[in-house]
Amino acid sequence: MKDYYKNMEDSWVEFVSKNIRAQAYSGEEKATSEVFMQAMEELGIEHFRDECGNVVGVIRGEGDGPNVLLTGHMDVVPEGSIDAWSPYSPFEPKVEDGKLYGRGISDMLAGLTSEFFAFMEIKKLVDAGAKISGDLIFAAVVYEEPAESIGTIYLMEHTLPEHGLDVDLCYLGEPSDGNLAIGQRGKIELVIEVYGKVAHSSAPQEGINAVEKALPIMDAIMHNFGSEPLVHEMGKTSMVITDVVVTPGQKYSCVPDYCEITVDQRYVPPMTIEDTVSRVQKFLDEQKKKDPELRAVVHPRMNKRTCYTGYEAEAAKQHPAWVTGKDNEYVELTYRTLKELGQDVEKIYWQFGTDGSVICGKYNIPTIGYSGAMMSQAHQAQEHVEIDRILDCIEGYTAVLCRLYGLDMSE
Repeated sequence: MKDYYKNMEDSWVEFVSKNIRAQAYSGEEKATSEVFMQAMEELGIEHFRDECGNVVGVIRGEGDGPNVLLTGHMDVVPEGSIDAWSPYSPFEPKVEDGKLYGRGISDMLAGLTSEFFAFMEIKKLVDAGAKISGDLIFAAVVYEEPAESIGTIYLMEHTLPEHGLDVDLCYLGEPSDGNLAIGQRGKIELVIEVYGKVAHSSAPQEGINAVEKALPIMDAIMHNFGSEPLVHEMGKTSMVITDVVVTPGQKYSCVPDYCEITVDQRYVPPMTIEDTVSRVQKFLDEQKKKDPELRAVVHPRMNKRTCYTGYEAEAAKQHPAWVTGKDNEYVELTYRTLKELGQDVEKIYWQFGTDGSVICGKYNIPTIGYSGAMMSQAHQAQEHVEIDRILDCIEGYTAVLCRLYGLDMSE
């Protein structure tokens, strides 16, 4: 690492600490958004907040590209047990032994602010007279953690087109252990609703027990419908029941007439979202032939959300699988550049969901994940990052952007 980036430590810690203190739960990202807005205002960067609450900054280019998007989410998950954080406090950032502790620092404030610091470095070069051949866009988005990508969907469908902005390449600052993530397993949350007929529990023969009807379905799920998991280099499929809701429930002496099964399905190519639903539907259709009393439906979990701006949206709880080819020209350029800096980087696949599902999965835009934050720290108590790894990441992002735009990094 060059001394130039090592000397950014105090300013980066101060900046990201503001974000940690903002306590940006999903739908409550306004304070964090103000941190970015204020910084861009002070630097004279074109910036705006969209209707959804995303914060966007733009350095306009002159030429035929590439147009590059640096993005990540502002929201963080709840802190969990405060006792598990001791002796630290989740929203009072603390530096100790070269590490910075705080909720959301790994997932994904460290990566997001690394991108932002590199974005500011390019702004300095442009202000000094450098020209870039394409637009450089920074976007801090809302509402990623519930796995619905509401902020990124709005960004891609409305915000960027309305401002005349195209994207040829995206960098996503989710934790990657300093490696390049070029894809991820898909994820969808399925809901299976089983219906029965309520009756007094003293006369169960008068009802249809929804739980009893649901048991063969749950058994099939737990045994992956009798098939082996599908294997891909990014991982393998998995399916697990994460919740079961029964009504009328334990308060009443009733045969239950409703049972809702929640299933977390992780999948890999060539399997698709549609395949995950149709596989369950096929089993239900077969069961209905065996049991005419069975009434059951399957569908993706849909949630309604309200952003801090008041914008409302309904979205499926899903992160479709996506892949950027290992031999993609931007992957190769990024890989070579980081290697030249002496960074020990590999090409990997994420096992968790990200907004790459929208950017690459839906819009087919090459997407590369990169952050010095450790994946193992995401959502953990005592969440932390090694500061030097994040400063390396800032240097890495800056070097890659300079390579993409033909700029002299030493200027």
